[in-house]
Amino acid sequence: MQLQKAERRRPAASSRILTRCWQLDAVTFLLIVLATVALYAGDLRAGFLGIDDPQYVLDNPWIRALNLENLRHILGAPYFANYSPLHLLSYMLDYALAGANAFVFHLSSNIWGGLVAGFVFLVALALTRRRVIATASAVLFVFYPVHVEAIAWIASRKDLVAAAFALPSLLAYLRYREGGTTAKRWYFTSLVLFLFAVAAKMSVATFPAVFFAHDLFVEKRPLKRSLWDKAPFLLMAGLIALMVASAQPPTGHRPNTHVIAAAFAQSLWLLTGFGTYVIYRVPPNLGAGTQLQIAGAAMLLAIFAAPLLLRRRWPMATVLAYFILFGLIPAQMLSFMHPVTDRYLFFPSVGAAILIAWGIIVAGERLGRGGLIGATAVLAAITILWGVKTLAYVREWRDPRSVWYAATAKSSDPEAYYNLGSHYQSIAGRLGTKPRGAPLTEPDARRLASAVWAGDPRLPALFAEWAGGQHDGPLEKAFKAHLRTLAWDAFEQRVRTKGVTSMPNLYFQRGLILSDGNDLQGARKEFLAAAEEASRFPLAETRQEFLVRSHNALGIVAWNERQYPEAMGWLTMAEEEQTRAGGNWVPDVTANRKRLEGIIAAPQAP
Repeated sequence: MQLQKAERRRPAASSRILTRCWQLDAVTFLLIVLATVALYAGDLRAGFLGIDDPQYVLDNPWIRALNLENLRHILGAPYFANYSPLHLLSYMLDYALAGANAFVFHLSSNIWGGLVAGFVFLVALALTRRRVIATASAVLFVFYPVHVEAIAWIASRKDLVAAAFALPSLLAYLRYREGGTTAKRWYFTSLVLFLFAVAAKMSVATFPAVFFAHDLFVEKRPLKRSLWDKAPFLLMAGLIALMVASAQPPTGHRPNTHVIAAAFAQSLWLLTGFGTYVIYRVPPNLGAGTQLQIAGAAMLLAIFAAPLLLRRRWPMATVLAYFILFGLIPAQMLSFMHPVTDRYLFFPSVGAAILIAWGIIVAGERLGRGGLIGATAVLAAITILWGVKTLAYVREWRDPRSVWYAATAKSSDPEAYYNLGSHYQSIAGRLGTKPRGAPLTEPDARRLASAVWAGDPRLPALFAEWAGGQHDGPLEKAFKAHLRTLAWDAFEQRVRTKGVTSMPNLYFQRGLILSDGNDLQGARKEFLAAAEEASRFPLAETRQEFLVRSHNALGIVAWNERQYPEAMGWLTMAEEEQTRAGGNWVPDVTANRKRLEGIIAAPQAP
């Protein structure tokens, strides 16, 4: 009991620093937020990406109105094979402000990223009690090139929201550890903030282990007492984890120590800030033998044991190293197809930024005044080099095409080719007098044509057609045909590396290309392949969607061939499947079926 009182009386100077100059802290926080928003201004016109953005925003009925029914559903039920209610609530707020406006959604993500950077400053200040280290940590965090995917991709906002609640949870926990009459309130605040964090994404589920590491290595707190007040955090993380696990489909991949070790090694390299940053990259070898798995297990043990060597002389370095390592664990809990992805590194990079700034400044101080000058120069050089890489990558996020086009040059992952082809096909369908989906705006069409037909002598004439309000003119038809050729070439590249992956969307898109080119027999073959692929897809929602889409497309093909009974069978099947699944992927399937019934019932079918 006396030891517990002594613990509570011990000052934790972090809070004194945060409150003594709170005006300066607030100004610094605001400047960091503004710097982040300015740095990422290049993504504001990027639009919605074709992966996950439609499901989370464009086609999500639960974010379109701020009402009790939508709130109850978001908080109480999984969505899109996940459970991340705080993440969805952030979209609901954006939608309430401006509808499905991509500019606003990107601006909101940039602000969330800035808020996290501001909290990095406060956390570094609380942990190190050094304003210069805290400022350097925040500056490094702002310019970290590993953040671009998490900030510029709207669907990755869950990483930002989770970090924006997890970091103040740590601040509240440190304030609780100071003791005093308000200690219990700060502990409760930390719990609530952590609950919000894991309700945004499970990537922060292991964060209480960092609290535990701080207790052991910095405070030298007894083990039992340190474990006792972490139990509620673990309970909250466990409850959310059960919700997430119940929502996620089987991935078909088993945990593999070789893959996990290789993913850790690759992630640690990317956290240096000098790797290649791209939206998709090839996963480590999944077919590793027993010897490689044993080597992987040994490597993982070595990685997690190494920070203990620093615990006596540099306890803060030990805590920050475990911040990084524990932050990498959640992404490896499920054996994903892509175990290394930039967005998985967003939260661990908090610990990395603070550790780098702390290490360089402390090393410089040991060398005297000259060492401090050298440390400043090193930090400035890192910031400049990171900033150049970050700006270059942000420029790739001008629009969805630029993202995937750049990815095909930087990554050998065949998914980049599929997504590039899908974008070309989608854009081609949005041109003309009868667009498939929302018509492409003229400014967007001009930007795309300027990139795709750069240097082509037909470009001015195409612009002249559009300026005169002409659609489906000879130049636009040629441009659409060129886009479909580019889409087919990209899909062919993906098919050559398909392997055993089930990809109904790939064959469905190929069917659309052939159908648009009036190759009905070829389209039929592709739509049948899409239906077959869909029947084997592990995610129920995707399986149902592409079965409905494929069967509806087969009905339209048969209709165009005047095979009316066959067309009726396909359309009826698609309608029944869509009704059973409760979806609305083909809104006009019932109307088409009724129209075809009228044609069949007519005395002389046209």
